[in-house]
Amino acid sequence: MSDQHDPAQQYGEMSARQHAVIIGGGIGGLLAAHALADRYTEVTILERSHYPEAVAGTVPPARQGVPQGHCLHLLMGAGVRAFDVLAPNWRREAVARGAIPFDACADVAMRFPSGWLPRSPSGIEMYACSRSLLEDVLRTEILERPNVTISQGCQVAGLLTDPTGKQVSGVCRAVAPADEETIFANLVVDASGAASRLQRWIGDIPGGSDLRAKETVIESGRKYVSCWFHLDPGDAPDWQCLAVSPTAKAGHRAAMMLRAENDFWGVVLLATNKDDLPKDHREFLDFVESLDDPQFRKVLEHAKPVSEIHHYGRTASRTRHYDQLGQWPNGLVAIADSVCALDPYYGLGMTAAARSALLLAEFVDKHDNEILSGLDFQKELAELNAEPWQIATGHDQSGGRLRYDKEKYGRLFELAPSDSDVALAILKTQHLLLPLNRLMERQLA
Repeated sequence: MSDQHDPAQQYGEMSARQHAVIIGGGIGGLLAAHALADRYTEVTILERSHYPEAVAGTVPPARQGVPQGHCLHLLMGAGVRAFDVLAPNWRREAVARGAIPFDACADVAMRFPSGWLPRSPSGIEMYACSRSLLEDVLRTEILERPNVTISQGCQVAGLLTDPTGKQVSGVCRAVAPADEETIFANLVVDASGAASRLQRWIGDIPGGSDLRAKETVIESGRKYVSCWFHLDPGDAPDWQCLAVSPTAKAGHRAAMMLRAENDFWGVVLLATNKDDLPKDHREFLDFVESLDDPQFRKVLEHAKPVSEIHHYGRTASRTRHYDQLGQWPNGLVAIADSVCALDPYYGLGMTAAARSALLLAEFVDKHDNEILSGLDFQKELAELNAEPWQIATGHDQSGGRLRYDKEKYGRLFELAPSDSDVALAILKTQHLLLPLNRLMERQLA
């Protein structure tokens, strides 16, 4: 559903930085609000669900509609840097709420198929906390801005455009089964996630029937389950995160355990699509036993399961090629999972969302007081997303397999357990702090 009107009738000669509407109040949408709050007179977030409230003594809550809401989340090094720029006070507030800063190598026990990485300082800082804590920190901070509003339980039904369909000027909001409300804006940001309806909304605007973006999907071949545990401080290990990579000996199974706030720990188990995943806590421990890692099982023996076991099946990486369309309405951009959703195994989702919000801030600054060219932004975003897409899929964005020296790449991973410099280079690549091609340029003895 869409509506058309002349934006000049609503805004007259007002600045093109009057009102920004953000569809979606997850990590991407909240960071987009941080990016735009100093750049627009008014910013409105429209979130279709409601934010859950944390309850003392219970596991971190999951917001409805988040595909991996119950699962542990990682904010990688590049994500931390983007958060710092967009929301400068987030670290202080996160720590005040129980988040624990830790080093991505010294405080992490990480097993590659070739062995355990040396636990030496990397200088890459991460935070032990839940996704819900990060969302709440970002939301609390942005709501301190008097020009930012969040509307919860708000379902967007379509886009407003000018009569030609070449400029988006707001959204239609569903307020009742048969009623709608129009919200005018100079900029509309789709941050509604992998289930975004943007393709359909664009198809409903004048001339939009020809604007169907191609989509590339790379299946991961994996599925996973997660569970929350409570661990008394006296039983806590000397690491904040344990990551066990798939090996042939372990049946290509993998697992991760990450500390969160209030002595809760999230555990995720991964297997191939042909494998069985646990349905109860005894099977959960049996699965951990099969990983051939005694310390994992030992820690869980002292931990108390405090949640259900949640199963997840959507692990494919998907990218929508809005950047390849011949035209795109001005005043409209799409970011984060709405454009590029990555296999959660690599922990790059929140980081990619943060980088896209930071790019949006930079793009707005470059085009001061102009109606933004959405197509130009999508092209820049596609370039930015190329690196995390390659890491998560091993493919280029068109779906073709990357061409690289597999023997050398494998040799780097073989050397990592015995060479802290190689291990650090691999970690920096995984944290989007070192380009993949720079890793491949390393000289091997």
